[in-house]
Amino acid sequence: MKYGRIITKERLKYYEVADNVFAAISPNRGLSWANAGFINKGKGLVYDTFFDLPHARELKRFCVEMGGRAPTYVVCSHYNADHTWGNQEFSDSVIIMHKNAVREHFSEDPKAWDSIIREGQNGGPGEQWIHNELKGFDLTGVRWQDPDILIEANTKIMLNDMEVDVISVAPSHSDSDLLLWLPKEKVVFCGDVVFGGAIAYSAKGIKLWTGALDFIINELKPEVVIPGHGAICGLDFVKECKDYFETVMSEFEKHYDEESSALEIAKRCDISRFLHLLEPYRLFINILALTNDRRGVPTKPDWNYFAEEMAKLKEFQDQKYGVQSWDPMSSWAE
Repeated sequence: MKYGRIITKERLKYYEVADNVFAAISPNRGLSWANAGFINKGKGLVYDTFFDLPHARELKRFCVEMGGRAPTYVVCSHYNADHTWGNQEFSDSVIIMHKNAVREHFSEDPKAWDSIIREGQNGGPGEQWIHNELKGFDLTGVRWQDPDILIEANTKIMLNDMEVDVISVAPSHSDSDLLLWLPKEKVVFCGDVVFGGAIAYSAKGIKLWTGALDFIINELKPEVVIPGHGAICGLDFVKECKDYFETVMSEFEKHYDEESSALEIAKRCDISRFLHLLEPYRLFINILALTNDRRGVPTKPDWNYFAEEMAKLKEFQDQKYGVQSWDPMSSWAE
């Protein structure tokens, strides 16, 4: 893929994917290591603001360095903490979210996450897993920043002569997913609608998510895709994400029975074509969601249970397939 300027800072690497359109890419170390974007046109626009204030501050400094001032607009891809908790650094900007984000964000508490970062190694399997995933973040001072504008329908923003479309594909990954589409440049910022290692919590969610990927593939047809996590990609990776979910559903149907646990079903599922994705043992949570849906049981976010079962599936996958170690810096490849 060809880029304009490539600028490496302490925490993020900025790729110019179109004229004055930058993708801000994190090393992909696991949970919450997210990406963002900055359009240095007109009054300026940022898409997502990361998980902690140090990352958000670096992004804001980059915006000022490139554009001479902070951006007027911030669009959040969805409610999740790793895409919104830096918003307070942009409190003087106009923050735009899907209307459902205001309700959804109550499920995430900065104090609880901060406690896991600081003390999680002494907790249960879930706290230990999350603690290891979040090493390197600092949630000191994080609080939720209320949006200024709530939207539900598609919205257009003009940055001088650049047309920017904010497109709702909710519900898919969440109930508040917004894509940022630059039709002339053929660039789309996707948030967590596109990323390897995706986790869904219901069968309905998987099917709706697949529909959102279909929309990107068949309607938008972008040339450059910035996922919520991981390396900049093209349409082939979006198709692979869709293929992953379709394979998970197909393998589940092939191997489901009433007597087996979700872990037993997951071990039978052949996802060998997707072992290069981040943490393929996350498959367990997707299979659990499908299993619980079939049995009429809700999937509760019990991370101690999730972590215990994912560890067992990881051991199984490593022994069966010889899964290669993940390189967090692969997301910075040029």
